Amino acid sequence: MKKTILVLIALFVLLAIGSNIWAGGRKQDNWAGMYYGVIPAADCPGIAVVVILNNEGKYKITYQYIDRDTEVLTFSGTYKWDEKARIITLDSNKLPPYYKVIGNKLLQLDMEGKEITGKLANNYMLRKVHFPEN
Repeated sequence: MKKTILVLIALFVLLAIGSNIWAGGRKQDNWAGMYYGVIPAADCPGIAVVVILNNEGKYKITYQYIDRDTEVLTFSGTYKWDEKARIITLDSNKLPPYYKVIGNKLLQLDMEGKEITGKLANNYMLRKVHFPEN
């Protein structure tokens, strides 16, 4: 399980570097970048999620079911940034479209843009993956 997650992260590190998120070895914006977390799933230990946001309004998201021999699901598109609310809205109707930026974290919101509540609410927080500066 840990090996699968590490391979997934390594794959997306390469993808992020190639996605032009960083320029000249430094971040262009404080919320653009790559985020990682494991969100709850109904019938497996969880879903490893990687969200990549660039400064040009494009995103790439991958989902990998933990402890399952399934393919990595990848989605991409554009997003809108609401500076006042600090909400990112994806152009997708297949994915949860709302994320709230809280420091160096992304909180996945429900399908209506509200915070998820209950015992598993904290499990919807994705943490920013930091890369060493050159």
